[in-house]
Amino acid sequence: MKVNELSKITGTHIETIRSYRNKGLLKPKKLANGYYNYGISDFISLAYIRKMRGYSISLDNISEIYSTDEPGKIIELIEAEQQVLRTRLARMEEEIRYLELEKIHVRESWRTGDFMVQTVQSLDDKIDIYPEDLVSDPGFRSLLEISHMMTPTVRISKEVLNGSCEDRIIPIRTGVGTYRYVLSEKGIPLPEGHNVIPNGIHISQMITLKDLSEISLKQLQPMMDEAKKNGTPFISDTTGYLMHVEKRSDDLVYHFRIRACIETNDIISAKP
Repeated sequence: MKVNELSKITGTHIETIRSYRNKGLLKPKKLANGYYNYGISDFISLAYIRKMRGYSISLDNISEIYSTDEPGKIIELIEAEQQVLRTRLARMEEEIRYLELEKIHVRESWRTGDFMVQTVQSLDDKIDIYPEDLVSDPGFRSLLEISHMMTPTVRISKEVLNGSCEDRIIPIRTGVGTYRYVLSEKGIPLPEGHNVIPNGIHISQMITLKDLSEISLKQLQPMMDEAKKNGTPFISDTTGYLMHVEKRSDDLVYHFRIRACIETNDIISAKP
């Protein structure tokens, strides 16, 4: 049969069949006119290749299987692919857990709204980094390797939070952060110049930013007033969680849930 016929009955793209032929995985007869005649043996070989590719086994490994008559070697190649799939599955399960945490954060943040405060217990020390040079900073690059386990953060100093709430604009820093246990589990050292937000009781509120370099101090009044009312000054700078990026006309608006520690403790909540 012609290559297009084999393609039709197997659902395999013509170019894919040709690539298998070029790798020596199919052995059709070459006719005098230069065309190839594919027979039942090519159909069987193609069915086997499709099965192995369905298991995500690479063409290079399939070629190795073709090149050996040792069952042990075939088993070794299959077991190697099983390990790749287990690693991939673990990553997918991890992402599912963090998506569940993302849902919880969004739900809680949405209920809070701007100008409302909450007193919350954190689950671990937060490790934030505010790089000066996004390109060359090694600490920032190491956090990018676990992007699904980190969040954009906002840093406002505890000195500002414990000061008077005047009607003025103050500078802020934005960066990224994750929990200490995440870095420990992944074997990633603490980034140089990192900022620690200790585990403990925090005062939290939502803020909305258009400019990520500054904020009106009046936006922080709810959490500042809450700390003063309770006589619990802030003992840490803020960290943050970016709940949502919203497009308004031609601008982007950033909705952050920020928090700052007022009391440390050793309570560790269930990890996601």
